[in-house]
Amino acid sequence: MFSIFDQSGIFIVACCHRAKYPLAIIDKLLTGYGKNGACAYNIGCAFMKTLGNSTIGPQAQDLGFRLMVGAFHGHAHNRMCQLDWHPMYITGTGHSEGEGCEHIFSTSNALARGT
Repeated sequence: MFSIFDQSGIFIVACCHRAKYPLAIIDKLLTGYGKNGACAYNIGCAFMKTLGNSTIGPQAQDLGFRLMVGAFHGHAHNRMCQLDWHPMYITGTGHSEGEGCEHIFSTSNALARGT
């Protein structure tokens, strides 16, 4: 069953331990990229509290790490949330809308017929 991943190299993991994987990803980003990094997460606004209470929270703050909410998911949030967390209002995000997984899902839809 898992040989399909050898062909595409892409897979998404979903887990009920919601904070575990994003914290691990952020830890890896902080270690690999250092200062002024950012990450889009569909609940980045709410997850910031979890990050702040974690063991890597102080390191993230010291390195200027920034969470944001991807543009697609951000439009479902209220206006005040969008002003603080939407990439359109965050300096330095460039043209990134923070929805890489959505692009992967959209592209992989054509594969569904063959699986």
